[in-house]
Amino acid sequence: MDFRGKIVLITGASRGIGRCLAGDFAKRGATVVGCGRSREHLEETLDDIRAASPMSRVIACDVGDRAQVRAMVEKTIADFGKIDILINNAGIGMRRPFIETPLDTIEEIMRTNFLGMIYCTHEVLPSMISRGSGHIVNISSGSGHIGTLNMVAYCASKFAMNGFSESLYHELTPLGIHVSVVSPGPVRTEFNRPFAEIPPKSPPSLAVTPQAVSPAVIRAIERQQFEVVVPHWLAVICWLKRMAPNLFRAVLHRMFR
Repeated sequence: MDFRGKIVLITGASRGIGRCLAGDFAKRGATVVGCGRSREHLEETLDDIRAASPMSRVIACDVGDRAQVRAMVEKTIADFGKIDILINNAGIGMRRPFIETPLDTIEEIMRTNFLGMIYCTHEVLPSMISRGSGHIVNISSGSGHIGTLNMVAYCASKFAMNGFSESLYHELTPLGIHVSVVSPGPVRTEFNRPFAEIPPKSPPSLAVTPQAVSPAVIRAIERQQFEVVVPHWLAVICWLKRMAPNLFRAVLHRMFR
C-alpha cells in the first residue's frame, strides 16, 4: 500500500511499538504526527524519521487529558487538513494483586489505555466521517483476550478496548471508515520493565519485538482486517480459549498456581 500523502497520527510514539510504527510509516511515504508525554523522547523519534518524511512532526500530549487531545487533533487538522489513519497505541501497565493496587493507579491505567483511545477517536472521527474515509487502529494486547493473574486493571482496559473496537466496526464500516484491533503478546520494550520480575513472568523466548508488531499493524490496514493477534502461537491460544473456555480457564489457573 502506498502511504504517500497520508497523514498518520500515532499516540505513544515516543518509544517501543509507537516509535517503530512511526519509522515504518515514514519509510512508506506517510507524514507522521507522533504524540506522547515525553517531549525529549518524541524528539528522538522525530530524528529517526525526519530523513524519510521531512513533513512529519511530534506533539507532546497526555491522551488521558481531553483538552490536550482536542488541541492536538485540531492542530493536526489545521496544519494538514485531515487525518487518514489514527493509531491508538499509548498505554501503561502494571502487575500487582488487585487488593494491593491503589485506586488512583487503576484510574490512571483506565484513563490512559481506554479513555485515551476514546478521546482520540472521538476527536478524529468527525473529519473522517465528513470525508467518508479513514482507518482507526487500536493496539490492544493478548491480555485483552485472556485474563492474566495480577493484571486486573490492564486486562480490564484492553478487554474494554476490544469490545469498543468491535462495536465501532459495525458503526463505521457503512460510512467508509475501517477499524482494526491488533493484539500483540509480550513485547520486548521498556513498557514492562518496572514490573518485569513480578509473577507471572512471561518466558523471554515467547516475547516479540516492536519490529515484529509494526508490520502486522500495517498489514491490517492494507488488508482492512478487523482483528489481528501476533505472534501466531498467541492467535492459536486465543482460538483455543474461544472453543473451550472452561477447560482453558482451568488449565490456566493451574499454571498460575
